[in-house]
Amino acid sequence: MRLFSLILFFSLLSCSSSDNGEYISGFTMGTTYSVQWAPSSHSNRFDPDKLQEQIDTRLDEINQLMSTYDSTSQLSKVNQSYKSGWHNVDEELAMLLDTALEICEHSQGAFDITAGPLIALWGFGSDDTRFSPPTRTELDIVSQNIGCQYLNVRIQPPAIYKNHQDTVIDLSAIAKGYAVDQLAEILDASGMNNYLIEIGGELRAKGLAPHGEFWRIGIEAPNPGRAQVNDILSLNNVAVATSGNYRNYFEHEGIRYSHIIDPRIGIPIRHKLSSVTVIHENAAMADAWATALLVLGPNEALAIADRYGLAIYMITEETNGTKSTYNKRMEPYIVR
Repeated sequence: MRLFSLILFFSLLSCSSSDNGEYISGFTMGTTYSVQWAPSSHSNRFDPDKLQEQIDTRLDEINQLMSTYDSTSQLSKVNQSYKSGWHNVDEELAMLLDTALEICEHSQGAFDITAGPLIALWGFGSDDTRFSPPTRTELDIVSQNIGCQYLNVRIQPPAIYKNHQDTVIDLSAIAKGYAVDQLAEILDASGMNNYLIEIGGELRAKGLAPHGEFWRIGIEAPNPGRAQVNDILSLNNVAVATSGNYRNYFEHEGIRYSHIIDPRIGIPIRHKLSSVTVIHENAAMADAWATALLVLGPNEALAIADRYGLAIYMITEETNGTKSTYNKRMEPYIVR
């Protein structure tokens, strides 16, 4: 996880209430989720147990569509069907895939939902571990099926087209953000006006925190040895996601290889950008763009962010430590 809630560290798998408001939490997508809301004159109408049941049901539905861990999910079945051509899917899955392909195009291929086999080859998959880089031959073989150009999406009737039968789709870099957005729809429909949602570090905030101010979260400093806040953001009616390269890596012959792979060249990023935080009205977009901008590096990230109206905060590794940089769209959110 890359973002800290400065309001409350949640106790997992529970429903509870306190002076800090009420919250529920649990497990999903191989990580944890939590929802906190501030008390109000309407608090009594929000039954935490019923709300958690709604949330768990919706998260299960999303997993059944797009999980790569569940072999029975709709996306897993597409991946397991080793044939090219059109594959019928649910409209919800097709629409998210369409969004992912759009970000792939706008990021010049830095965000790529077909890059899963590359990540696994480097030892950063769910069941993979390695302590040395793959060979050039291994990279060339796997890279043959990597690229968003090998996919197409049709919304009506909803379907995915694979040009290569061995191309594998992985929505891990956007699915958690999407799930956050879906939980926000549940809370909005219930009439809740003050809440903070978190799934695996992707966040969305609305209204006021229990202490009566906008929700505040901390951006983690890229220090693997200890948790440290680099800056504080104040959030209302926005989502935030961070991607970093400093926690998951291996070293070989004095070189550090991060789990952040540039899918365009098949190797881990080597530039000095350690962390990117993105604020967007949509958590799925923030989630995907945080990954894309980290792959691109500091200069391209700033240019792309300005082109597409993204608020970004970057931390780079410098000779004498780290340096924080952010664009004008991010300035209103930073607490000074």
